[in-house]
Amino acid sequence: MDSDTPDTNSKPSAEILAIAWVTVLAAVCRIAALRQPMRYDESVTWAYFVGRPWATIVSQYQFPNNHVFYSLLAKTTSSLATWQPWALRLPAAVAGMAIVPLTWAVGRRFADRDTALLGAALAGASTPLILYSTNARGYSLVVVLFLCLLLCADRLREVPTARGYVLFAALSTVGLYTIPVMFYPIAVVSVWIALDAWPRTDRVRRLILLAASCVASAVVAGILYLPIIRTAGVAALTGNKFVAPSSWVALARSLPRFFADVATTWSEPAPAIAALLVALLAVNGMRRDKPSPTPSLAWSAIIGCVVILVLTRRAPFVRVWLFLLPMYLLAVSRGIIRITRRVATRSGPARDGTPWMVLTLATLLAAVSLSTRAAERSDDTGAFPGARGVVDLLAPRIRPSDRVLAHIPANGPLLYYLAERGLDTASLTLPLERANRAFLVLDGSRGQTIQWALSSQMIDRDRFAEPVLIGRSGDAQVWSADRR
Repeated sequence: MDSDTPDTNSKPSAEILAIAWVTVLAAVCRIAALRQPMRYDESVTWAYFVGRPWATIVSQYQFPNNHVFYSLLAKTTSSLATWQPWALRLPAAVAGMAIVPLTWAVGRRFADRDTALLGAALAGASTPLILYSTNARGYSLVVVLFLCLLLCADRLREVPTARGYVLFAALSTVGLYTIPVMFYPIAVVSVWIALDAWPRTDRVRRLILLAASCVASAVVAGILYLPIIRTAGVAALTGNKFVAPSSWVALARSLPRFFADVATTWSEPAPAIAALLVALLAVNGMRRDKPSPTPSLAWSAIIGCVVILVLTRRAPFVRVWLFLLPMYLLAVSRGIIRITRRVATRSGPARDGTPWMVLTLATLLAAVSLSTRAAERSDDTGAFPGARGVVDLLAPRIRPSDRVLAHIPANGPLLYYLAERGLDTASLTLPLERANRAFLVLDGSRGQTIQWALSSQMIDRDRFAEPVLIGRSGDAQVWSADRR
């Protein structure tokens, strides 16, 4: 998404009304999805970090689920309503709502009014953006910080003040302290600033200030991470199994699947079959009609991400690139607008009617999102909707000598809801040889049946009696097997 001539015209009342309505609809979609059951990743975040003392949050990193700055925010908001998932998710939800007007603001600065409005409408109904706006982790916050960095960078292009670079460093530091993968957004924006600075006469000063900002943010973030580094070492942040470098061959093999997953995920709630069409619209929106002195954001993103892929030698989770999704949707919007302008000659009154068209489109998109519950039905981050019902079945039966057997992702939500009911969570980790009874929790949506459980030897059939079904919760089944 790059405009030859960014739109800096005044914003009429119809446009302000349109973006306000789009933001309200986005908030409704996110508030509705806050009700969904706890997922695996956020349950682990609660169990090991947010649900522990403050000192644990800033000093422990057994799992990369600890998005430290987000965990601190969630610790604060969860005190508003104990054992309410929405309270844990509130910081993500607020950030997720802010993504929509920020997408419009970035579109306004880098493209034009129509692209900005349509892009904001698409962002408001985007399934991945709704999902991560209602998931108690820091990804929506990183998206917000990236969009703020872009606005900051565009301002630095015009007025390269020391104060502006301090703001750039501050935003980068907050992002790094949220999730270390913030280095992706920082790299993209830094490449864009560097490309813009290179042909200028004061490029040395601009590049030095940029480098100083990046170094300062890394140093301050490192200081903030010192308690974790002291207890778990630097490897906990940079060398865990999810970010450890792979071989070049493994990287090459993983990239086609990774990019396919990115394309299909970013097109949701549209079906996967539409991903190619959406991608073609984005490519159309990214191209330029004529040369421009402003660097290409698209090429800056490609260069920044490719460099990091080469340096890390590992394809990240699709959600790591979530920060680019608003820009992708703006590119899609520009591609759509280009096509519509070619099909019909656009006069002044037709252009003035764009905000009202966006109002209608945003309403339809929100209706689709709310009716399909696409974000809630997504399996990303480990969904197990039947967790609370399973715990309701276990609550009157479970004893200290019982073992609850469940695979990922079911065990995470079960841990949360067992604790919510005041039940002993040790039942999830009690050695099976010490258990007098085993409860098998099976997720039918993942093809888990009792025959599968027995064939995969979830329990030793020589030591335990034939399992008996005690109840169901949605697709989940709970079976009980007594020791012989």
